[in-house]
Amino acid sequence: MHDSAEPSAGTAATRAARHGDSLLRRVGRGAARPFRPPEDVLEPVRLGRELQRSLVTGRRIVVSRPQGWAAESTVTALLALVFAHYRYDRVLALDLGPGNSGLGPRLGAEASGAPGLAGDAIESDSFGDVAHCLEGIGEGLWLLPGLQEEMAQGRLDAGRYRGAVLPLTRFFGTTVIDRAADMTDGLNRAAQASAHAHVLVVPSTRDGAASIGRAFDWMAANGAETLPNRIAVVFTEQTRGQDPAFDYPASAAILRESGAEVFRLGFDRHLAEGTRIDPSRISAATHATATRIAAECLRRSL
Repeated sequence: MHDSAEPSAGTAATRAARHGDSLLRRVGRGAARPFRPPEDVLEPVRLGRELQRSLVTGRRIVVSRPQGWAAESTVTALLALVFAHYRYDRVLALDLGPGNSGLGPRLGAEASGAPGLAGDAIESDSFGDVAHCLEGIGEGLWLLPGLQEEMAQGRLDAGRYRGAVLPLTRFFGTTVIDRAADMTDGLNRAAQASAHAHVLVVPSTRDGAASIGRAFDWMAANGAETLPNRIAVVFTEQTRGQDPAFDYPASAAILRESGAEVFRLGFDRHLAEGTRIDPSRISAATHATATRIAAECLRRSL
């Protein structure tokens, strides 16, 4: 479930075509579909209704990692795709990670030439004008391009984020923000402060659990002991059996005592290729988990 650069053109098509589930598992799931218990059918319906709840004002969800390498761009893209699938209003994706963008390739963004924050119409009160500054990603999903270049050239700081980026989110029911590492610069602090809900992404390892524990200890020591009530922790499995000694149930139980909700996003062959995410090719388990995470984030944002 890597957030790495896209593979070469010669392998991209082959890798993107790979399903998260094996052929045998897909066939077996299809054969068993008529015999599924009622709760297996009702749960997706319930989650869909939660994701379609009406919002008075737009919700902003920030996805980050406490430290080290984690698949936060993959999780950000999955959440944006889930919201765009279920909701009737617009969804905006932002990539505030330093360096090369990891979110755009995961969403299949192309070099559309949209001007982003450099566009003259970005501050318009009409979405029809603003839309020309954005890149459309399928039905209902938009990406604000060029943020890495803005940051690299020093044109995007906390003040411009509050003055130009935050007002843009008023056109969207949900905004999902990839904040990459849990950095402490002014821009990232402003993004964190603007969030209605947070997602912390860590590897599904003992070190990953320890990093979340340290983050929660810091919150408690700095007067933010209620912040976990707005947090969903996502353990991502980068390879099969990544850390056989990791006790996920015990770690999740401890973290939930702080008020956070905890999820485990298992290994998925399609996501592991690092190419554009095709929702029709991710595994059934990934689809179900991503939907639960999105519904929980929306609930916590309210």
